[in-house]
Amino acid sequence: MTEETDSARPKRSARAPNRFGEGPSTVATRPSQAQATTSRLTRTIDPVQQLQTLLTSPKSALTQVDITDIFNAGTWDMLPEEARARLCSLLPPTAFAGFVPTIDPMHSSRTQHVFSDSNPQDIEVDTEAPAPAVSLDMLDTSVFTDGHFLAAARTFQDHVYTGWMADTHKEKVKTYETGVQDGVLHAPWKDEVWERDHTSSGNTEQPPAASSQQSEASARAGDAAELKLADLAKNGVIKTGDVLVYKRTFSQLDTIVEKDVIIQSIHPKNYSVTVLIQPGTARELPPELLRVDPPDPDAPTKTMTVTSPNMLENGILDVDGRVERGRRPNGNAWKSLSVWRWRQHPEGDLDMLAFLERGGRENHGTLFYLRGCYYHDR
Repeated sequence: MTEETDSARPKRSARAPNRFGEGPSTVATRPSQAQATTSRLTRTIDPVQQLQTLLTSPKSALTQVDITDIFNAGTWDMLPEEARARLCSLLPPTAFAGFVPTIDPMHSSRTQHVFSDSNPQDIEVDTEAPAPAVSLDMLDTSVFTDGHFLAAARTFQDHVYTGWMADTHKEKVKTYETGVQDGVLHAPWKDEVWERDHTSSGNTEQPPAASSQQSEASARAGDAAELKLADLAKNGVIKTGDVLVYKRTFSQLDTIVEKDVIIQSIHPKNYSVTVLIQPGTARELPPELLRVDPPDPDAPTKTMTVTSPNMLENGILDVDGRVERGRRPNGNAWKSLSVWRWRQHPEGDLDMLAFLERGGRENHGTLFYLRGCYYHDR
């Protein structure tokens, strides 16, 4: 059979033959099952729900596209005027031509100056006051290619993709913020995260080298926590005459509490620590108590005997009076207390020394740091 004969042979149609009683016009007008399903889904989609899915679902189509294909000057011009007017209210003043933010040296508030062809005068506008009305033609479309705008748009894509825009995640954030404000929740401390990630598991078999490294890491972070304040007092890590400086920020109350206490004595048997503290919110101690041989304290100085850093922290906050017990979040008091001590026994004019910062003492580190150093050096 020649090639010419093969090319002349008619091709066989792959279309299924018509059923009995069905003409060509009947088959052509009957929609397929897939087409019917698509048509039915199109009719039942709620536009509001579809928009909600696009803006919040991790499976949103917005997470799979180049965001510049959506946010650009071309799509902006395609929007109706009403939609553009609403979007303009969400843009900063710097997105509009004629707004030049400046700092007026004669005023403490931030000001702006408005210029336009129709209004050549310089009009000062206080940014703390309601922003003046802007027209759509004042929008500088280069905002869509600005690096800050694109970074914010791509961050929005990331948040949608990771599920941060979903209602379930927003509810978790709300619960956490409420817990922080009420003082029942707190972000984990770095040492807590480290201990959690490096705690060795007894049921997991590891290579000898890895097991040795993990055991050593666990000892560095966890075993030192077995030491108590009495152990530090017993072994001279803290001494009579040391100033313990407390400082902690309570962000939910926008309050910083700072207070100095001085170790007056250490019990010879149970090694409890007695400190002197000033009443109220006073931070510094009287100069006479910072001397090498201080006199007996007089009113209004108070004494306090403690056996742990947490006990000392609560006592300080009780005396300060600004943070109620129910508003105090959990925290590591070992990291909020620093030890100030003379490098050696001071000499010279001791009376003048008392008027230097904390009696001429130097910062030796937090109780947390000193506890770790003592644990590894003993």
